[in-house]
Amino acid sequence: FEGYTLKQWRRHPRELDASVCGRIPIRTNRDDRYLREEFQALPAAGYTRMFERMATACGDRLRILLQTDYREVLPHVRFRHLIYTGPIDEYFDFADGRLPYRSLRFESESFDADALRSREAIAGRPGFWQPAMQVNYPGPEPFTRIVEIKHATGQQCTNTTIVREYPQDFGPGTEPYYPIPAPDAAALYARYRERAEATSGVSFIGRLATYRYYNMDQVVGMALAEFDRLEGTADPAP
Repeated sequence: FEGYTLKQWRRHPRELDASVCGRIPIRTNRDDRYLREEFQALPAAGYTRMFERMATACGDRLRILLQTDYREVLPHVRFRHLIYTGPIDEYFDFADGRLPYRSLRFESESFDADALRSREAIAGRPGFWQPAMQVNYPGPEPFTRIVEIKHATGQQCTNTTIVREYPQDFGPGTEPYYPIPAPDAAALYARYRERAEATSGVSFIGRLATYRYYNMDQVVGMALAEFDRLEGTADPAP
């Protein structure tokens, strides 16, 4: 665990919050799945198609702007309530300083049937590169894990694609993937949380807006709970 943690966070485990260890499953049974949730699934046609259907169902009520700073359009948009899911320090123009994040770089590589024959002993069956969907690497390798998507999708094909994940510092040109679970970062976030609590008409939702290492299902649950809370309480749009 130490090697993986050092690569992932670029900090020694002693510098991190104890909640990091809570994400590591410890089992006394033969369940070899990483997650503990009773129900684990993927959208039948994939996440892209799922979101496309959701957007289509909204019709003219939804307008999507990509590669756009929301500050550029905010003066021209009427709303009853704002749902903000970006970095909370950016929302407040970094008034208390910049929160630290970790980012990732993804590297994909594909293999044909001939290339996979030499991997059968490792993968345990033909047509695969590794024995499980995700394999972690706590050693000196620069990447932390390799994901082989075909394990999850169940595609029947002789080729396969793997994706290596390389942790990296967050900076210009990179995405903020992970809030840093460390006391100094938590202290800085507390100041932004005070600002958020004093801001009316805005809900801060998600990993970046709440500076918490949430999983996807937790954020979906957070969004649904916030919708239930807001439904019928917002003033009419100006």
